[in-house]
Order: sequence, then structure tokens, then C-alpha cells
Amino acid sequence: MSNNTVDTVVIGAGVVGLAIARELTQRKKDVIVIEKETTFGSITSTRNSGVIHAGIYYDAGSMKAKLCAKGNRALYDYCNKKNVPHINVGKFVVATSEDEAKKLDSIYNKAEENEVVGISRVTKDYVNKKEPLVVCYEALEVKSTGIVDQQSLMRSYIGDFEDNGGMIAYNTEIKDIYIEGQKFKIISSDGTIIIANSLINAAGLEAHNITGLIDGFSKDLIPKIYYAKGNYFETNKKLGIKHLIYPLPTEASLGLHLGLDLSMQMRFGPDVEWVDQINYTVDPSRVNLFYNDIVKYLPAIKKEDLRPGYSGIRPKLKNKGEGKSDFMIQSSEEHGVKNLVNLFGMESPGLTSSLVIADYVSNLVE
Repeated sequence: MSNNTVDTVVIGAGVVGLAIARELTQRKKDVIVIEKETTFGSITSTRNSGVIHAGIYYDAGSMKAKLCAKGNRALYDYCNKKNVPHINVGKFVVATSEDEAKKLDSIYNKAEENEVVGISRVTKDYVNKKEPLVVCYEALEVKSTGIVDQQSLMRSYIGDFEDNGGMIAYNTEIKDIYIEGQKFKIISSDGTIIIANSLINAAGLEAHNITGLIDGFSKDLIPKIYYAKGNYFETNKKLGIKHLIYPLPTEASLGLHLGLDLSMQMRFGPDVEWVDQINYTVDPSRVNLFYNDIVKYLPAIKKEDLRPGYSGIRPKLKNKGEGKSDFMIQSSEEHGVKNLVNLFGMESPGLTSSLVIADYVSNLVE
């Protein structure tokens, strides 16, 4: 059994944990990241759409609204500076009926409040010139939306972090966490002990369980987490679509959108499937739900063009029907433990906001 002493331990090597660890080492902190998987970002950070979000949907005053638009600009700057593969493709949010078109107003107004740049109301003729196969009544064009290679982004964060002397311990499961005086004693299942001055819990889907391991931490302060699975269907069809296409958002998701990867290959999703257990199998029978949604704005697609792709799970702080879920970044102000930060409900737009979240969290510890 060995004892290591560091400034900060970050639990979780997803995109948010890595961004925080990177930022702390930029501030000359000695940091270890603990990750129970064999590699980085394998749970939630690579099981998403890889979208650089503009920040148009989030309620003013929410954490997501505060962090996303700023995060968008910071992420483009970073990707340009570090040559991380990304494309500023832009997106259309399409209303397929007059009723739906009325809802575009509230999205547009929210976007203005959230200081989103490059958003405009556009006509169906405008959309048709850009995307002849997309059917709509009216749309919003969001120029600042893009796509990024999540793996490359995280590799770049790790590169910066390791260049500054940071270290990642993979395959490491945490068994107990004790608060001893002003320090944290973190014991892994193989008996390794790390003593840290500050502790950042960025464990994603496991963040609430990790908090439960902190000896003496009040259970009343650990939020209940609900799992909203997002399934994706893929297609080999080449339709030459160049923008992301989003229908109107629902309470729990941004709708079944047409996404693109960096080779401009289309995929559709994510949907929302509330689950009790973490499992990543995509049920092929969901194709009917997908097809019925997609065909409204992309009639060129046929049901047989779609095949099950991958899935991810969003940790939500609100259950089905309870409204929109925000990020929760819990610091000593909320729980009274100095230099402990817990991040709960970190889902979309966590990737987009990662650099800004990192800055925010780094200011919460000494």
C-alpha cells in the first residue's frame, strides 16, 4: 500500500473531468485523475452526437444557459488553436407545420437572452436552397452549431494535462473516501491511498454513488439520478445533407435530429428512453418511432434505410414528466465541505461547455 499526496484528485476521465484536470494543471496544481474504466471518455463522452451546441434551448438563468454559449466560443477557439478535427456545419431547427412555427419564437427569444450568436428566422425557400431534401414550414438557422471529434478533443485535453505533469490512473475503483482535517483520504479497491487537498467528483453516471462513499457526507444532499437513454439509428444512405437538422425540442431532449459525423455520414437520434439500469443495447423495434419522426422533415428516408447504431445514457436530475434537467455543480456553499466539488446531471451540453465548466469549477477550490 502506497501513500501519494497531491493537490487535487479528479474522479472521472470523461470530457468534463479531463477539462477540469487540464485547467487545474494550467494553474500549477498537482493533479491525479482516477478512472475506473480502461480508457478515457468511454461511458458518456463518446456516446453522444459530438455536437458543438450554440445554447439556444436553455432557460435563462440556468447553469446550462450560463455555460453553453460561452463554452461554444471557447471550444471553437481551442479546436482551432490545437487542430482538433471539427466542422462548423451550422444547423436548422425545423417547424413542419404552422402550429410548430409558433414555437420557434420562444426558442429564438431564449437564444437572444442566452447571448447566442448567429441565429436567424429563415423561410422554407431559404432552407430548400441549402437543403433541397428537407421539408419544413419555417426554420431557425443557427450558424454557430458544429461537430467535433470527441476522442481527439479528449486526447488533446489529456496531452495538455500530461504536459503539465498530470497523471491518470485507469482501472482504478474507489472504495472509500474519508475527510481528515482539511484533507481527503481516497482509498482504491487495491488498497492504494491518495491524500488530496481538494476533490472534484466528475464521475458522470456514477457521481451520486461516489458521493455516497464520502464518510459522513449527508445523504440528503445527494440528488436522485434518473437515466434517460438516448438511442441512435444509422444509415449508409448518402443524401448530401450538409447541416444538422433538428425538429422542435421536447421536454427531455432536443428531438430526433439528423446528425453528421466528420465524414458527413448521417445518423439519427438520440431519442429518450427512460431506463432503470445502464445498458447500451439498441432495440431494433424502435425503428418505427424513429422513422415516423424523421420522415416529417426528411421524406427521402425509407424505414429500411435505418439500422440500430449506438446508445448513450444521460444522467438526469428530473424524472420523466418533471420538466427540464439542469447541471448541478455542488460546492462548499451547498454542503459545507471545503474544497469538495460534486458535479451531478452532467449531460448535454457538457461537451460544448467543458472548458467553461473547468474554469468555473477550478475557481471553487483553493
